Amino acid sequence: MLTYTPPSNVSSTSNHRKPYLLWLLVFVWLWPGVFAHDLWSIDEAHLFTVIEQWQADRWAIPTFFGQADWTSSPLYVWLGVLSQSVLTPWLKDAFAAVRMVNVLLTVLSLACIGGAARSFIGRGSGRFAVLILIGCPGLLTPAHFMSTLPPLLAGCAMCLYGLSLARTRVMMACLMLGGGWVVLSVSGSLLLPLLMMLSVGLLWFHPFWRYRRFGLVLGIALFLTPLSETVYHRRLGLVFGIALLWSVPLMLIWPLALWQTDAALFHQWLRFHLFEPFGGLGEWQMRFSLGYYLKNLLWFAFPAWPLAIWTAWRLPLMRCDWGVFCVYWLALFGVFFALLPLQFQDLLVLLLPPLALIGAAKLDALRRGAAAFLNWFGVMTFSLLAVFLWLGFFAMNYGWPTKLAERSAYFSPYYRVDIDYFPLLVALAGMILWLWAMTRKHIRARQAVTNWAAGITLVWTLLLTLFLPWLDAAKSQRPVVQHIQQVFNSDEVALLQQGSECVSINRTDYPIRIAWRQYGWLKLDTDNTYCNYRLVNRSPNQTADSGWREIIAGARPREKQHIWALWQRIDAAPNLTTEQKP
Repeated sequence: MLTYTPPSNVSSTSNHRKPYLLWLLVFVWLWPGVFAHDLWSIDEAHLFTVIEQWQADRWAIPTFFGQADWTSSPLYVWLGVLSQSVLTPWLKDAFAAVRMVNVLLTVLSLACIGGAARSFIGRGSGRFAVLILIGCPGLLTPAHFMSTLPPLLAGCAMCLYGLSLARTRVMMACLMLGGGWVVLSVSGSLLLPLLMMLSVGLLWFHPFWRYRRFGLVLGIALFLTPLSETVYHRRLGLVFGIALLWSVPLMLIWPLALWQTDAALFHQWLRFHLFEPFGGLGEWQMRFSLGYYLKNLLWFAFPAWPLAIWTAWRLPLMRCDWGVFCVYWLALFGVFFALLPLQFQDLLVLLLPPLALIGAAKLDALRRGAAAFLNWFGVMTFSLLAVFLWLGFFAMNYGWPTKLAERSAYFSPYYRVDIDYFPLLVALAGMILWLWAMTRKHIRARQAVTNWAAGITLVWTLLLTLFLPWLDAAKSQRPVVQHIQQVFNSDEVALLQQGSECVSINRTDYPIRIAWRQYGWLKLDTDNTYCNYRLVNRSPNQTADSGWREIIAGARPREKQHIWALWQRIDAAPNLTTEQKP
């Protein structure tokens, strides 16, 4: 008997998906920049110093040279201290031990955003969202270097994932949603968790979200009585119990601990830093910064924002539950960025989760011409960058091409030839995989996005393997510290180590204090007027004060404004050879 079998709704390409390739790509993307280099930026040096100066008896207060530090995320500081204590016995690089926190939080963020896309949109959308995220250039720096932003991204991602589970797994949704708010609240400011709470609360007024399970989740997470009689449920008593045991106590732990440790600092936080970076209850500041953030969003979130615009054009976002939440998210944080008094482009990571989710929704429907252009643009851009990086590697190590070698020495004069074969093998493996990705045929939208993410990963890997020693010599303060310290002879070193002589420094010259704390052997005395030596941070045209002479100076390559100089009292007994190197 003849029978009719209807065609399957599952795409034939689904059987050919290779999720292990996505895992491999994410794994390769995660590690470059974590190991084998010093503190490059001021923010990294500041945050690492806060972690080093953390005190167990005052665990709730991040401190920076004895002062409370409100710019560092308490959660990141705690995780950094924990990571150092666990990893440093076998991982000797203390900087890498702290950067492992970035790896952990970034993996959590990618997993939550991918899971949210799968739950909201359907199977296969999770990998699209992850590929879009790791393809955004702006995520590279916050994800790989010490920063207070990974906890913020992780908290937002947890909220998104928790909301995606509201229809199917109520208790897990409550834990993830409340946990996301807790993570954001321990960032040192209550503004971001309040914005996320508001974006979730606004969903109550939209018909797509007025169903029983969401009301239960919202009630448990917000510890509020639901507003509609249809939401009341026999498990309503569980709402207040879980709220009491999960969200509320954990969000109050840090403020209460801060108050018990130092009531004066608690009132200072409440008055000036409760809604950081806008201020607190006693002081409020705003600045119109919309143009700055829109300009930087163009490169920071590419290709997430073009794909999100494509989805919004093809699909009415306000007619699907996840689209409503993403629109509310973008609208509220758009106002946040428009009035933000701080202009810091890395804060744009807060917009990446909704943009990646929207962009993944209609990725397969992207027109072939647009996909081909994105693929062509990515292949050409990243191939040219890869060729340039290989040429730069040969130039700085072998002197060819000659002109490029001269520029390499100009921008990193402290660099000495340093070739490690393991990073070289990693770079070669990345090039082979890139050549394979370039030669694939029948490119569609998903392959174009994959190639873009692979290109970003390739360039980042080449930069942080082939160029890592060169970059470290250019960005680290270690060569500057060693250059200045070499002026002392053995007798003077002995006097300094015995305490018979000392080197004074201004208390507020924090970059110098951090650099010598990490890379130097000199013990610096703050504001000691009896010392015969003084370390100063001067401008290029500044001369030594009356009664002092400058014996040596140094700065990072191409540093024009901040010169570190060692001054000696003119009537001091030691007689050093005068040397100056701007």
